[in-house]
Amino acid sequence: MRTGRLRATVVLLCALFLTASGTACESDASSETDGGPQRLSAVEINPTDRAELADGGTLRWGINEFPSQWNFHHANGGLSTVSTVLTSLMPRPFRVDGSGEAHPDPDYVRDVTVEFSPRQTVTLRLNPQARWSDGTPITWRDYAGMVYALSGESSGYQVGSSIGYDRIADVSAGADDYEVVITFDRPFTEYRSLFHLLLPADYTDSPERFNTGYLDRIPITAGPFTVEAIDRTAQTLTLVRDPDWWGEPAKLDRIIFRSLGAEALASAFLDGGIDVYTLPPDPASLERVSDARDGEIRAALAPDYRHITLNGQSPALSDVDVRHAVFLAIDRTALAESAFGSLAWQPDQPLGNHFLLPVQEGYRDNSGQWGKHDPERAMELLERAGWSGGPDEGRTKDGQRLSLRYIVPRGYAPARNEAQLVQSMLGQVGVEVVIEEVSGDELFSSYVVPGDYDLVSFVTTGDGFPVSGGMEQWANAVTVDGERRWRGNVGRIGSPEIDAAMSKALTTTDRDVAIQHINEADRLLWEAGHTLPLYQRPEFTAVRSDLANIGAAGFAILDYADIGFLKP
Repeated sequence: MRTGRLRATVVLLCALFLTASGTACESDASSETDGGPQRLSAVEINPTDRAELADGGTLRWGINEFPSQWNFHHANGGLSTVSTVLTSLMPRPFRVDGSGEAHPDPDYVRDVTVEFSPRQTVTLRLNPQARWSDGTPITWRDYAGMVYALSGESSGYQVGSSIGYDRIADVSAGADDYEVVITFDRPFTEYRSLFHLLLPADYTDSPERFNTGYLDRIPITAGPFTVEAIDRTAQTLTLVRDPDWWGEPAKLDRIIFRSLGAEALASAFLDGGIDVYTLPPDPASLERVSDARDGEIRAALAPDYRHITLNGQSPALSDVDVRHAVFLAIDRTALAESAFGSLAWQPDQPLGNHFLLPVQEGYRDNSGQWGKHDPERAMELLERAGWSGGPDEGRTKDGQRLSLRYIVPRGYAPARNEAQLVQSMLGQVGVEVVIEEVSGDELFSSYVVPGDYDLVSFVTTGDGFPVSGGMEQWANAVTVDGERRWRGNVGRIGSPEIDAAMSKALTTTDRDVAIQHINEADRLLWEAGHTLPLYQRPEFTAVRSDLANIGAAGFAILDYADIGFLKP
């Protein structure tokens, strides 16, 4: 068995693309690229055949927040923690592999056919053994209910995203209740992204059930695990193997998710209180956890990137010149060096795309003049916007000081350090930044989603669907019940032109044409001053050495039934 210290050393020195000396080194966590240095693999989960795993055991899984809304499709439910938990509990017609490609999941869907004439029609042949935890069969009605709730045409539903569902004209039964015929009124090439974490029809048939049915509870499931208890006081959620699961039975008896702060997660892993958690990609955290007994760090190239989002409805940032000035004042290379410098690695260059990562087909840097570090130009733009002054005295306009509130999660040192660097950079062009630390559990629900901030940093996670997976994040506001709503676009910056380019990317069946439209949408986002991408991140997961089929999954969706402990 590999020791935790040895494994961590391999990851830290080898898997981070390149050693400090610039030479490649051997590691089972890396793979060759054409003529270049060895890089992180797409997935690093210690893949192991089920026959080599022990039956039973409890996995204690550390998480950094304890959501109240467990409906992933609700406006407040689209969090990575919610997805992590629900993937073991709820249906998904397609499973994404490490390369970002989606394939039918036979536990839920046995066959898929697609026709594009006269209209796009997707037919799913469901697994007739699939059942909800209350014994109800999973049928076409559940898929129809999802469309009814998420299409955007039914009032009262607090929906996180309608992308794709708003293009569906009809959902009906085929040969029987286990055949779903989905007819689109406009082509939707990323149809495989739909119905992930399916909800039962009883919880989509009314706004009240949709909005509150999974609030502080997970009443109905359909996966290898089911819910035993949710304890908000202890911040734990306990899952147990579902005896009625029709697929391969889960190897584990139980999974206990436990929410802790960043420092507490590391301490709990070191003292044996948790068995797995996602590490922040900072040197101090990695070095600390590398000393764990019987533990190791598994690393892969993450399907996500860090960025700074600007609130376009903030009075100070409503002017695009000011937003571009913020872009130009921030040295993104310096932020990456601060985050990864002592790991002897940093991205080759700052990220230049909101949709695609450098490892993905079609990636192009569209940042143009707005992706450079140019403090002098930043000050020119601020003057043009009417903010007079400079680095020494600050900037004012109509008697108001130019001051921005930067919201960061309390107790998360990397975010605080990053904000302090940005504070210094913006101070050099006369922009005051006030850093406000808030509870991590409330960062999104109480600050980001309501728009109570000026600047905030977080991570956008990819899912193999570059447009539909994040379209709500970039889409223009819509009018619902007479009210203008931004839904998932927490930056509150958009335009019809951006929407049109994204829509064209989803409509064409020609991959090359779709990439052209994706890059056009991205260029327009840079011109609009919406969100400053920083860098693609590596993904680190601290795991007990005897655990298999879990770790840094990249784009892949874990099969929770296969997670388990190695036989002694």
